[in-house]
Amino acid sequence: MNLYLVRHSDAQRYASGIKDQDRKLTPEGILKTKLMASKWYNFIPSLDYIISSPYIRAQETAKIIFDILKPNNPIILDNSLISGSKTEDVITLVNSIDAENIMLVGHQPDMAEHISVLTTPQNTLEVEFKKTSIAKISYGDKVKKGIGVLEFLVPPYVL
Repeated sequence: MNLYLVRHSDAQRYASGIKDQDRKLTPEGILKTKLMASKWYNFIPSLDYIISSPYIRAQETAKIIFDILKPNNPIILDNSLISGSKTEDVITLVNSIDAENIMLVGHQPDMAEHISVLTTPQNTLEVEFKKTSIAKISYGDKVKKGIGVLEFLVPPYVL
């Protein structure tokens, strides 16, 4: 199984009257996501599912990626990816789906924590995971803590 972890793109700043989960992508965030997803198309051969946090900024990021990468199935929204998510819940989620290539769209600092927990036995990897970055973690079979291979972590400024 291959997991692709993506941090949502640039979103509206916190403002009174707007709940965190309702913040939308900025115009810059929309453009950045389109540009990055069009580049990712070159090194993600196929995608079975995109699973996204239900927060608006993550949903919008997932939808843009969906339109460009055209996965085999509709986007899944799951609370396992909201801010403050636990890696154990993410592992349970992805292992419940029969798929080879799954993309997760979520938030910081959770995504960096997931990478560390999934790839190092003692959760010792410190990762800077910028907005609109992508990471690929591969497994021989099921996703488990500490045994994934981090194949790449690409921040947007590299592409």
